Amino acid sequence: MSSQILALHRNFLEGRDDPVSLVERIQEKQPLVQAQTNAFISVDFERARNTAHAAWKRFRQGQPLGPLDGIPVGLKDLFETQGVLTTAGSRILRDYRPQRDAAVVERLRAAGANVDIGKLNLHEFAFGPTSTSSYFGPVRHFAKPDRMAGGSSGGSAVVVGAELLPAALGTDTGGSIRIPAALCGIAGFKPTYDVVSREGVIPLAWTLDHVGPLARSVEDIVLVLEAISHPRTGNIDQMRAKSLIPPRRIFWPQGPHWEALDGDLNRRFEESVEQWIRLQPGMEVVRGPLPDVDRIRAAQLVIIGAEAANYHWRWLKERPWDYQPDVRERLVSRSTYLAVQYIEALRTRTELMQTYHAWFQKGEYDAIILPTVPVYAPELTVQTLEGYDHEPADIRNVLVWFTSLFNLLGLPAVTIPTALNAEGLAVNVQMVGDYGQDLAILALAHRWQHLVEEG
Repeated sequence: MSSQILALHRNFLEGRDDPVSLVERIQEKQPLVQAQTNAFISVDFERARNTAHAAWKRFRQGQPLGPLDGIPVGLKDLFETQGVLTTAGSRILRDYRPQRDAAVVERLRAAGANVDIGKLNLHEFAFGPTSTSSYFGPVRHFAKPDRMAGGSSGGSAVVVGAELLPAALGTDTGGSIRIPAALCGIAGFKPTYDVVSREGVIPLAWTLDHVGPLARSVEDIVLVLEAISHPRTGNIDQMRAKSLIPPRRIFWPQGPHWEALDGDLNRRFEESVEQWIRLQPGMEVVRGPLPDVDRIRAAQLVIIGAEAANYHWRWLKERPWDYQPDVRERLVSRSTYLAVQYIEALRTRTELMQTYHAWFQKGEYDAIILPTVPVYAPELTVQTLEGYDHEPADIRNVLVWFTSLFNLLGLPAVTIPTALNAEGLAVNVQMVGDYGQDLAILALAHRWQHLVEEG
């Protein structure tokens, strides 16, 4: 899939389109998308047009700031924006207007991106993978409004999937970029921990939070990442060059808990992986268990619970009923961890990060490949599904099954669509790389997109 951002940029350069006209087209289409999906919490097209006029002036003067100049990029409503409502999908912050922009918003503005169209809906305070619990109402799938868009960055995935905006920013603490990207059939990337600043982003759990982009192509992911990352992860030409190099060894986890719960989804996923393997003669695929999975899940649970409870402690005591019921329940139930448990979980995290880096190096793996989510986009009202032990499982736990491991580890992880089922719902593949190998894992995903499309 080619870059929409670069196509728009070329049109701006050649005068076949301009940033102002683009904003006007988005303004015309936005009410229908909003009526179907409830993706936006707020919009400001007057401000967006002013930003677009400034970009168009730079193009007319022959001085564009780069490929993102004049390109609309959506913001999940956790990113602080100076003087503009930043609600976290909550009643508690419904009137909050920050005094400055988040660091990544500043970086996008410096690159010329138009971040002023609106703020995007999410699971309240990012504490859920469904986006069904927001003070402003649930986010619905753009193609199937009776189904979940996923979360917590649901609005960000929807506006990209509905082809309203070329890209959007989300946050990912247990899968909150990759899950909605997978359910909505687009690309989403969680960078290596700390590659992108979290300053000015309302936290869920600062040890696990990651900021990253969502777009329809890996090329557009790279263009946004280049603008927001520090230090720079590389550019699109470097990524394209890396994508020409065939992978040597891939690790594909094996076992009943590494298969999708939905049989049709699992079959289509395996067919996609096997097709990709056939297109790359000489690549070695290693099957087996991932190391220390139970310890990862246990430490992740303690850290996210303790840090979220800490951030919300005052509000939980003073105004607990202002939270969405499921978010309040999770915060209260996670507020009982002892300091010794939290510290031990942090020590475990450090140990496991070292373990996985050594595991990647020893195995000479280019990537781990596995599903992103174990089910197709669920219906909005679904609360439980049959889990791996054939007992009812909370949908929130089901959706994060394949993603949350890599938040504790801080590894770079990308999800891309690889097939559609008979109903048009997406099958996605998740690729995970070693620390700092952000551009390499994106190059692998880029190679997948092109080989499978051509194959």
